[in-house]
Amino acid sequence: MRVDLNPFFSRASEYIDQDNRFIRLFSPEVLTIFNASSIWSTVNVLRSSPGGGKTTLLKIFTPRVLLEISEKKEENTFFGEHCRKIFETLTGLGVYDSGELNVIGSLIAFNNEYASLEYLKKDNGQKIRLFNSFLNARLTLAILHSFSVAFKFSFPEDLVSIEFDNESLHLLPPQIRELKTGSTLYEWACNQEETIAKEIDAVLPIKEADLIGTDDFYALSLFTPGNVSYKKKKVTQRILVMVDDVHNLSANQREYFLKKVIDKRSLVNIWISERFKALTMNEIFSEGNTLGRDVTNIEIENFWAEKSNYSKFEKFAKAVANKRVEMALLEDRREFASFLQEEVQFNQDKEKAITDLIEKFKKLINEKYSGDRYKGLIEAKKPDGDLYNQLIEWRSLEILLCRDKNKTQQTLGFEEELTQEELDEREGSDVLNAAKLFLNFKYQFPYYFGISVICRLASFNIEQFLFICGHLFEEVKSNYIKKISKKNATIETSPVKQEAIIRKVCDSKWKELPIKIPDYDDVYRLLNSLGEFCQNQTFAPNAWNSPGLNGIAISMTDRARLREIVLNEKEHPHYRLAKAISTCISYNLVDIKLNYKNDGLWMIIYLNRLLCVYYNLPLFNGRFKKLKINELFNWVTKGYNKKEILLDL
Repeated sequence: MRVDLNPFFSRASEYIDQDNRFIRLFSPEVLTIFNASSIWSTVNVLRSSPGGGKTTLLKIFTPRVLLEISEKKEENTFFGEHCRKIFETLTGLGVYDSGELNVIGSLIAFNNEYASLEYLKKDNGQKIRLFNSFLNARLTLAILHSFSVAFKFSFPEDLVSIEFDNESLHLLPPQIRELKTGSTLYEWACNQEETIAKEIDAVLPIKEADLIGTDDFYALSLFTPGNVSYKKKKVTQRILVMVDDVHNLSANQREYFLKKVIDKRSLVNIWISERFKALTMNEIFSEGNTLGRDVTNIEIENFWAEKSNYSKFEKFAKAVANKRVEMALLEDRREFASFLQEEVQFNQDKEKAITDLIEKFKKLINEKYSGDRYKGLIEAKKPDGDLYNQLIEWRSLEILLCRDKNKTQQTLGFEEELTQEELDEREGSDVLNAAKLFLNFKYQFPYYFGISVICRLASFNIEQFLFICGHLFEEVKSNYIKKISKKNATIETSPVKQEAIIRKVCDSKWKELPIKIPDYDDVYRLLNSLGEFCQNQTFAPNAWNSPGLNGIAISMTDRARLREIVLNEKEHPHYRLAKAISTCISYNLVDIKLNYKNDGLWMIIYLNRLLCVYYNLPLFNGRFKKLKINELFNWVTKGYNKKEILLDL
């Protein structure tokens, strides 16, 4: 059995120049983030933390990839079938029309050269004019190259076949309006790009006469439908310009660029992608995914986190994992989930330990709940299933009896016998889940395992998902090697081993945060306080919030106050809190949910699911604790006053 290098540690965007491999790693499920009714009518702004999948999403719309998909879909192969699925999804978005390419996309990335313009010894107005000129040149070259790919002609030799009308574009600079062919426009753009690049690199400034600045992104006007012809025929395809890595711009450039692009309302389709770290704190505390007349903000992690979309993320994540398995195990095509055992199994020694633990539970429950109200119910308890499930049922019983006893004492209720019917009404999946979590916390029975759990651990970030899967796949590779010498060896990974690997991954992620996160001390105190607080609340003996807490909430009114503080009172003590929260959001260390209705409106702050493992917390959203801003401020400045967790069982 051949096992290729671990493809889980490779991102699809790393194969930008290897179309075939890129397509193999691409999963069309991610395209559901686009709204088919607005994808071509608004500026799409894609945002995520690092590893959210922005560049991969844009790359699929470039002509070389689209033509490869269209061609390979005809093959009667596994790859051909994969291309057909992508083709059908893209056709639904209007990328293909009657089987023909209907979109000519250009992808450019903002590198550090653009931000370097800020360091030139020129006034701000001239810096912006140079920024416009630099971008016009780069956009022009990128779009011309995309034309050559889409129409399959030699670049730049055959650019003369591209012609521009320009007569109706009165706002174009005169020297640009005179350029009527792709060849002359290409030559101008190359000269302009070279001149500005020399200015950036020069020790001494270049003469002002050699630098041509402009106040507009006229490249977008040049390529509007009706203004461009190829071999004397008007270009009817949609022209798509995708600008990646906008977070690399300076703050002034970014603000100017976004406003200019949105206000321009160009007939050329514009998509923009950036990391959350580029956003101002006011933007980070905004309403998330929005759809307006001119712009659609798509925050990738927030999109997947919506209740109606979670199943789509799990489907997408599984597909991404399966694509990588296909590449690594060329002779054994199977789903990644099939390598992860879902049933907890124990050897004889462990079963003996579980039997002893069950007897211990019975004894303690009898001692704690010896009154007439519970005696008959405890004596009649005979759990079904294997030993581990019996153990879970006994632990669930203790939780329910603890709740009932506390409630009876608080309400001064009579000691009437508790019936099995009453108990059944109170027991649900949340209580069973809490029992499993309690057993994991105190006795290390596996809890974090299985493909659905791993999808949740991703916190809707595909790179985080692949990072976890990559370490699990290392175990799969090792098992394949073992099976060569030991025919009875199993390839599948046990729940116990899965959790051990996941915890190791969690520890490594936690340890790397000081290197990646700015103002780490405040961020650490906030995260650690959130984790320890939720842990203490989760492992209350009666599991009042079963299956447990992994988040807190502040009122939307308090959130509004934080926004006002950020904008107007940077010297205010709570500025540290606002900055720590915004940093956590930017780096996907917390998930937020706005305008949650529960006796008022709340902003819920959930801990990143991988960090939930660090604190033995549940992974499902739901329960949270409402807190005041002052409490969170104390967390950031002093940390949480941790209380000892006492569990009898």
